Amino acid sequence: MIDWHFDRGDLAKHFLSAFETGITGSLTLFAPRRMGKSEFLLLDLAPLAHQKKYNICYCSFWQLKDNPAKALRHALEEALENQDWRQRLSGYITPSTTLELKGELPGMTVALKKSGPERPTEDDLLAIIDLIRQLSRKRRPSLLLLDEVQHLSTRPEFESLVATLRTEFETHRKKVHVVFTGSSRDGLMRMFRDRKAPMFHASQQIDLPELGSDFVAYMLQCFEQASKVRLSLAAAVRVFADLQKGPALFHHLLKFMLIQGISDISKGYEVFSQVIDIEEDYESVWRELLPVDQAVLQLLAGNLSIGLYTEAARHWLGEKLGVDEVSVPRIQNAIDRLRDEQLIYSAGHSRWAFEDTAFREWVSDHSPADGK
Repeated sequence: MIDWHFDRGDLAKHFLSAFETGITGSLTLFAPRRMGKSEFLLLDLAPLAHQKKYNICYCSFWQLKDNPAKALRHALEEALENQDWRQRLSGYITPSTTLELKGELPGMTVALKKSGPERPTEDDLLAIIDLIRQLSRKRRPSLLLLDEVQHLSTRPEFESLVATLRTEFETHRKKVHVVFTGSSRDGLMRMFRDRKAPMFHASQQIDLPELGSDFVAYMLQCFEQASKVRLSLAAAVRVFADLQKGPALFHHLLKFMLIQGISDISKGYEVFSQVIDIEEDYESVWRELLPVDQAVLQLLAGNLSIGLYTEAARHWLGEKLGVDEVSVPRIQNAIDRLRDEQLIYSAGHSRWAFEDTAFREWVSDHSPADGK
């Protein structure tokens, strides 16, 4: 069996060392979507923690987006059942959960159900309190891996869950260590810079290191083992850059080439891009935005040397929208909506930046006139 996982064991050791030396009780790992956060948690950090006799609990707050308290309660209950941690976590690393691709793939059916967010019930909150306390009383330390935690900042309905976690993690920080992950800088800042949330404020943030040519070389070795075909490293590095250095997409490309019998990675990328619409996710996001929101994103993507609220910017936006100028309140409302959608974050001093740099590049190549 070929192991396609690129090891990040050194980073995992760094995380556990911070807990074992008492430097901190929680760490926050940031990276944009599809950059391998969940894979690092489940295939690097969790196995190392298991070797060091930690009790392990994993929960993605995107698992039940409208009821994250229920998702966490279920994950804690599983962790306390003493099941094999590999069996509990193995279902999370699959193409459907890591790629988040739009497109029709053989044998894959996706059904989405739209519903509103639910406030955590008193029963769920009390259960979460009791379950965390049970973990704290165990002889071995516990490691909670909480994925996409910034989701808890998106709705007021989730505030009671945030308050509960803040209290319990602070109370049991010596035995219950936590790794938070997030793909939204703005969402994380809202949670972790809240002056009323000292535990979250104390969590140290680490950016997930970007993968480079060593990752590409490793994946090409796996491809060669599977196909007996050696691919060009230089061409593969260029393709990896075209995929915005997303490890999941690159891995999926190589698997696609194996199935299709393609032995040239440039050709494989060309065919892959036609079969799997890599940009469809961005197009669907774009179509849901108001015209003024689209125009504000274009202004930000263009790196224009004018302030967002200046007269020049208001006239620039007005030209895009077919009006004389756009008012400051209208611009601010657009910014608020884009923050709520976790598309931009505050870079300080009235500066705004894209959460996803690949989306910024996509926006810079598109305009409402394009029909996108």
